[in-house]
Amino acid sequence: RRPHPLAGTRWRMTLDIGREKNTWMPPQWAASGRRMEVPMLCAFRENGTLDVRIGPYLDMDVEGGTWSVDEGSNKLRFHVEVGGFERFDVSLPKGRLYFLCSAWGNVLSEKNNVLTIRATRFLVRRENRMVGTFRVAQETEADPSLPPCRTYLSPGSSSSGGYGQEFFDDDL
Repeated sequence: RRPHPLAGTRWRMTLDIGREKNTWMPPQWAASGRRMEVPMLCAFRENGTLDVRIGPYLDMDVEGGTWSVDEGSNKLRFHVEVGGFERFDVSLPKGRLYFLCSAWGNVLSEKNNVLTIRATRFLVRRENRMVGTFRVAQETEADPSLPPCRTYLSPGSSSSGGYGQEFFDDDL
């Protein structure tokens, strides 16, 4: 069997974690309009595993996961293991962070891709909850640097919390 065209490629991803329309996250989660932007470098290996690293200034462990492409629907699904984080009212629990985007051979959809977690409601119901989106661009540099993770307020947010429209975590 021939390896998938994504095998051996590297992608620069920008995770945009925060409240999304129609999410099933609790009402207080990211209600301020704050969002967390996390740069990530992701390498797709031939054996279906991922190597990942994130930008500086976010105290969150990230480990590789697995990936697969559903050829019938052209959907790339993958996950990474995260150690969790909490910044203001934006947080991720420890566990798997799931990614979904369209893939046509070695071309990925650049934006409007979905980030989810799995959570339990009413002690028994397992559900996927949307926690953000991500953008992708193919990485060609041998040893790229990643910009710092940052917190910002989404445009049109009703609460500025005393901060400007954008601020870096190392400014706090």
